Amino acid sequence: MSEMPEDIVRLVLKSLEECLTEDEQKHIDEWLQANPGRVEEMRQLKRYAAAGRDIRIFRQINIDDAWKRIDRRTEKAPGWKRRRMAPYWWSAAAIVVLVIAGVLFMNRPKEPVSTTLIASSAGFKPGSQKATWELPGGKLIELEEDGVRLLTGEDGSVLGRDSANTLIVGKGRKGEVEQSVIRVPQGGEYGVVLADGTKVWINSESELSFPSAFEGKDRVVELKGEAYFDVVKDAGHPFIVKTGETAIRVLGTSFNICGYVEDGYQQTTLVSGSVEVDYRGKQYRLTPGEQLEVREEGGEPEIRKVDVRLYTSWKDGMFRFLDMPLDELTVKLKRWYDVNFVFENEACKAYRFSGAVRKDVDFNEFIQLVETTTNVKFEIDGDNIVIKEK
Repeated sequence: MSEMPEDIVRLVLKSLEECLTEDEQKHIDEWLQANPGRVEEMRQLKRYAAAGRDIRIFRQINIDDAWKRIDRRTEKAPGWKRRRMAPYWWSAAAIVVLVIAGVLFMNRPKEPVSTTLIASSAGFKPGSQKATWELPGGKLIELEEDGVRLLTGEDGSVLGRDSANTLIVGKGRKGEVEQSVIRVPQGGEYGVVLADGTKVWINSESELSFPSAFEGKDRVVELKGEAYFDVVKDAGHPFIVKTGETAIRVLGTSFNICGYVEDGYQQTTLVSGSVEVDYRGKQYRLTPGEQLEVREEGGEPEIRKVDVRLYTSWKDGMFRFLDMPLDELTVKLKRWYDVNFVFENEACKAYRFSGAVRKDVDFNEFIQLVETTTNVKFEIDGDNIVIKEK
């Protein structure tokens, strides 16, 4: 297989830091359509580049041991040729292989313990790219991993394209604005490019309602669950995300919203630009690196400085957590691995973890690792995992 063109590599790397122009995105889409067998290779490139960009977060963790093992699959990836790879890309990749191969955990109640986890073929399987697009009238279109196809209506009109795990919505007919919904199940993720070019990454157990075209003063969508937005700037037409009792208003920016009803809180995390959050009639403005949290039990919303990558790395194929209680960690894992956790007592929930793990690792060894670094054990019964003290 030929090496991936350097212009495509350059655009992929650029897309991780800033928005691509319409022509640049079109160039990538056309190349993928002409090379459908290279979709997985592009996914790996994005994942590895994102991991390299995020290396600094690992330095904030009290790491006792360096990564010791390298995932053999990396060097066997299709088209992976060291000697001819563009220098700037290979420099990043060389660092990435030291990081993406493993996971570091530290058990905070005791002395910190670190270890390395490599993916196994046994145990629970990680999630995948999948979603359902519900059209006006109730018609359902299943969106599948690595699909490359044109989506048309019953009259032959083009509704959109499903390409590289992303739904690209058609422009829609002027004056014929209709609402549709993308639903991502537990154990899934999916991307969508809206009619205005705004990119949205939708997390597990989430849904996004949006129009076929944006007409009028505001561009309005509704979210249930979690999604990351990269909004196309349009000063004359603010972009508004409605979720629960809040409305997030932006012009052009990147931010993450996590608002699962069962979590009891909603977090808006700003990566770049600025947003204004309207909560119960009061406005709160955020600057990059800030997060606004609203708790279900009420009280004044809290604004704080955060490491945004702890809240956005899920879209880049990584779990990252810093001093996270086990009960919060299991909620995230439940949504991705499609399993249910049950705590035998409250004491088990108090253990805290810091670290990072690739989202494509199998779950069986993860369970074994937690057992070796804490005083808890797991009993697996079908899709249920009971967590007990040893």
